[in-house]
Amino acid sequence: MKKSVAKNRDEGRPFYSGSGEPRRILVIGAGLGRTGTKSLAAALDLLGYRTYHFPLPEHSTAWAAYADGTAPAQHAIMAAVNSGYDATCDQPMADVFATQLEMFPDAKVVLTVRDSPEKWAASWRVLMEFIEVQERPFSLLYPTFIQFVPFMRNWKRMRDVMGIHLGLRPGQLVRGYKYEDEGWLERQYESHIASVREHVPKDQLLVFNVKEGWDPLCNFLEKDIPETIPFPNVNESRDLKRATTMMKVVSYCWMPLLLGTGYAISLTLRSLRKVKIS
Repeated sequence: MKKSVAKNRDEGRPFYSGSGEPRRILVIGAGLGRTGTKSLAAALDLLGYRTYHFPLPEHSTAWAAYADGTAPAQHAIMAAVNSGYDATCDQPMADVFATQLEMFPDAKVVLTVRDSPEKWAASWRVLMEFIEVQERPFSLLYPTFIQFVPFMRNWKRMRDVMGIHLGLRPGQLVRGYKYEDEGWLERQYESHIASVREHVPKDQLLVFNVKEGWDPLCNFLEKDIPETIPFPNVNESRDLKRATTMMKVVSYCWMPLLLGTGYAISLTLRSLRKVKIS
């Protein structure tokens, strides 16, 4: 019996799962970051999907190439598909939801939303404070090593694509928002929701607040409701604030620690030489 082959539309190569079935995205999470995407990812995993929430370090080069304009988004998307993921969410995957739907037209789309644009904007600012610390370059006043790490540099370039589907400049949603007028972030949130509604057929779209729990999500995906497992509630805001503080501490302390360790080693070596001489 001849095996059905799905084609990578960008490279023209077939891709298969371990069972011999074509690999594909079944669920596209189209909500922006800070709309409960972590909770959605955990829920989808419990329902049997393998969810791609944020680009893996080994995929960072593909995303950076897309951001630089040297490769199409399909390359980055296929990096996830060929690694066995069949569901996506969060950014930058949500920024290329339309491309994913073109590649996998039968996929179902879950658009996660917050209670209000204002709540989303406040949460987005918390995330961006963490990103700003992560993206700072090395200086004598802030001796961070983070941007010396290749995948961290790639992630920084990757973030330039966030919001460009809304007509924004590269990096504007991540770094330029602070220079915009009051209410600008809220308008981008609403524009994204409108864009998803415009592009996705109604019967393939679920607009979903994670506070609604299992019922609407399982009904939409035609999955049994996990009766004994509560819907995941992953709140990252507190963790992000803690991580921001920790990153600053590490950035300031690693160099003195390294110098101190080097000095201690040199003293030890000198002592050993003296012992050998005597």
